[in-house]
Amino acid sequence: MVRKQSPYEDVQKQSRQHDPYKIIEPTPKKYLEGSAYEVIYNHLSYKHEVLDKYIETNTAVFWIKKDDIFSVATTLRHLGYECLSEMSAIDLCAKKGHFELFYQFVGFSDSCKNRRRVRVKCILLPNESVDSLSFLYRSANWSEREAYDMLGIAFDKHPYLKRLIMPHDWVGHPLLRSYPLKGDEFAQWYEVDKIFGKEYREVVGKEQRDSARVDEKDTFNFAKIGYEQGKGEELKETEEKHAFKKIPFVKDLHKIAPTILKKRL
Repeated sequence: MVRKQSPYEDVQKQSRQHDPYKIIEPTPKKYLEGSAYEVIYNHLSYKHEVLDKYIETNTAVFWIKKDDIFSVATTLRHLGYECLSEMSAIDLCAKKGHFELFYQFVGFSDSCKNRRRVRVKCILLPNESVDSLSFLYRSANWSEREAYDMLGIAFDKHPYLKRLIMPHDWVGHPLLRSYPLKGDEFAQWYEVDKIFGKEYREVVGKEQRDSARVDEKDTFNFAKIGYEQGKGEELKETEEKHAFKKIPFVKDLHKIAPTILKKRL
């Protein structure tokens, strides 16, 4: 069951998520002209309209129309970008009235040397659909199902467009900003209705989804990570480690003085 999320308001926004004294600088964008990615732009712009282009974090970014996504992906595959490493969308319906759909392509062949990564973006309005890439890239099958499950985006000609993470009878799409962080009325009663039935709602009560009410000393309802603790037993303050057979080249992590890498290796 899928319910229309209306209106598209950001109900997940929290005051603590915005620090008025911290200003995050945008990722710098570079001109694509004169770079190794210019030849990719020439191929794409020959058949399609490229709305915008730039280089961001060593990745070429191309903005296109949503109706051109299948043909653009076909062109990129012929150019050596045979891996679709990531595909998802960002819910900007509350701010701008649309989704921002993005695809991350990677080329491992010698022809893609010095231009390994290409990102394709497009704008998708609410209740609009886009062509599926599952026939070009096998990885798109589950990525598109996840986008449908979490954001409600439909992909035309997908071989099996069903929910991937949530139950098939779930109502709503949890990654929409219009979906409450603690779940709606349906989410609070879902497991109770499934296990006991609706007639037991008054007996069992709603599912507790407020993280602020977690009691670390309550071993009956909560488990403490890192501790071997029996249900309902007295809380132990000593951490117990489990001995696992490690792979020979894996070393123990330095918990006292860990080393933080300043750049990617």
